[in-house]
Amino acid sequence: MTLATASGIAAGIVLFNLTTGVATIASVVLGLIVLAMIGLTVVSAFSPEWTGQRDATAAASSTAEPSDD
Repeated sequence: MTLATASGIAAGIVLFNLTTGVATIASVVLGLIVLAMIGLTVVSAFSPEWTGQRDATAAASSTAEPSDD
């Protein structure tokens, strides 16, 4: 068996190049970021602790500020 045949077999078994590897890793990382964003959104919508903080912040910002009159 020559070196050319062995490398040809290895290339046929492992189909990998740099572009495909980078694209795969980028896709996985992007998917994890999107899942984290969706998870934080769901938690903030259904968590009583986070809902209370949101309501308190909204109530504090809706109060009228004193005027300089």
